[in-house]
Amino acid sequence: MAYRKLKEQETTKEMTHFPRLFSPFKIGSMEVKNRIVMPAMETHLCDPEGFVTSEIISYYCTRVDGGVGYITVENTSIEPAGRINDGMLCVHEEKYVDGLKRLVDEVHGLGGKIVIQLNHAGKEALTYFTGMGTVAPSPIPSPLTRIMPRELSVPEIEALVERFANGAERVFKTGADGVEVHMAHGYLVNQFLSPESNIRTDRYGGSREGRARFALEIVQAIRAKVPKDFPLICRISADEYTEKGIKLEESRVIAKLLESAGASALHVSACNSASAVYNIPCYYLEEGCFIHLAAGIKAVVKVPIITVGRILRPEMAEEVLEEGKADLVSMGRTLIADPYWPKKVEEGRMEEIRPCISCNRCIESIVENRLVCTVNPFIGREWEPGSRPLPRSKKVLVVGGGPAGLSAAAAAGEMGHKVWLWEKEPILGGKYHYASMAPKKEYMRKFLDYLIRQARKYAANIQCNKEATLENIKGFDPEVVILANGAKDEFLQIPGVGNNHLMDIKGAFNGAESLGTKVAIVGGGPEGCELADYLLTRGRQVTIIEMRRMLGLGLVAHPRHHISERLKKGGAKILINTKVIEVGHGFIVVSKRGEDTQRLEGFDSIVMSDLHKPNDSLVELLKKSIREVYVVGDAVQSRTCLEAVYEGANTVLNL
Repeated sequence: MAYRKLKEQETTKEMTHFPRLFSPFKIGSMEVKNRIVMPAMETHLCDPEGFVTSEIISYYCTRVDGGVGYITVENTSIEPAGRINDGMLCVHEEKYVDGLKRLVDEVHGLGGKIVIQLNHAGKEALTYFTGMGTVAPSPIPSPLTRIMPRELSVPEIEALVERFANGAERVFKTGADGVEVHMAHGYLVNQFLSPESNIRTDRYGGSREGRARFALEIVQAIRAKVPKDFPLICRISADEYTEKGIKLEESRVIAKLLESAGASALHVSACNSASAVYNIPCYYLEEGCFIHLAAGIKAVVKVPIITVGRILRPEMAEEVLEEGKADLVSMGRTLIADPYWPKKVEEGRMEEIRPCISCNRCIESIVENRLVCTVNPFIGREWEPGSRPLPRSKKVLVVGGGPAGLSAAAAAGEMGHKVWLWEKEPILGGKYHYASMAPKKEYMRKFLDYLIRQARKYAANIQCNKEATLENIKGFDPEVVILANGAKDEFLQIPGVGNNHLMDIKGAFNGAESLGTKVAIVGGGPEGCELADYLLTRGRQVTIIEMRRMLGLGLVAHPRHHISERLKKGGAKILINTKVIEVGHGFIVVSKRGEDTQRLEGFDSIVMSDLHKPNDSLVELLKKSIREVYVVGDAVQSRTCLEAVYEGANTVLNL
């Protein structure tokens, strides 16, 4: 099986040295070649019964091939009632060992190291899937599902300890290099550790030591079933970021107890289900936002510490290690975005890194479906591009230089086609160019720059200020046309919109300095919210009007929460459940259910969000004279960058 998505680079560049990051390390009997760890992240690539699939093997082996120190296989269930959903791997019976062993053998065949994480979701398990009631240390509802769990009895707790130990023994049978126990993020072990979710008065509750007893007994029971030097890693939330949850000082004590019980290393994370908007930090949170927690734990224990939390740059990773804040660095979404990040960094190919933009579409995707990534279109099918025979070279015209067009141009050129790209605007990037201008969107700009570099690398010719018409396309005589010319933007049909005093989102970003002081934005979707944030940081007074029940619908929950908070703190006047029924020069008339209409006045500028309609006017006409015509991205339907990048790259596989 071929695991490489991209061909090996033929050119050799000067090595970039990060000596600590690329130095070997040892946890128990596991020796790793560098300090880069891939943490456990659910992929939904297993089958519905929790068995390993070829897709999951491809996914993990690609990251091994990319040079990571060791991978941690996603949370694996130790009993059926503890499964979160049908995307969770299983190890609660012997029948799962063979599949996991196949994964382990493939990883080892590539020279990699592999750790398998064990988990029980507790009250966060989904009852509609398991068909069983949820359990927890105490009868306190889940912050997410609001379902009341049943309090576990002492014999049931003891049985669960044994199930964790049996799961670890099966992991050892697979030949894996280590086991990790999930004690973080609001799952069952974390529920016992936390004073917020554990109000028991028996020996498994009350004091800090009582609340830690379940975790400690799991570690001790595993130690009794595996060799002494077999790595046993505990992943903990050092701060739950809730009022009554665990704080760092208490975690330092728990860490020492886990070390004494036999933990080989501690993987230091944060949050629980009530603070989930911080758990997987999106682009509104600082890079390295949990590193201080790892440093706080490292100061009180001798076992190795692994840190995590939006670590994107090798410079930051190197600095963490150099300053002794951690011994290894865990990079999750970074390695989803580019599995070859370690090799590219070590070889100095920094400009070839496909950057993670921390948009969290990956997190959203696994709730109901399999893992996807905005910037990486081949998750779980990494083998596919490299396994196909190279096609006959064709003359390909890509119309449109947004993410879909750039993705298509790069992929087609890499496959050996002769590619031309025409963009009617003076710059490349389409709508994504303006999205990347908003505050905290620096990595979106980096990704756009990456797309442009890749397109320029593989396309024969890229022209801006070149509008595609039926006549000039036919005159160019391509064998293939890929229409990535975006959507047709139209204002909502509201009385007054035909006047020239209105501006669209693109115009507002381009002409922010000419908008005046008081600006109204009609439409509080992602574009309107990000423009409002952009203007607030430039000292404007912003009113944002949204007819739906909340701002930012269309964004993933994490950034949607943070953009709403930013707008509130920035002083924006926010009107939700509010419909605009008329606009005029400097005024807007709005209507809210159950209230009288209201006239809002004194605006220097009014910005209207657009309706994005498919731009398919050329499709049928071109099909009459050109054999292969494809439509991708917003030209099909207005969606997001994820769909644009995927469709652009995927389309060329079939040329």
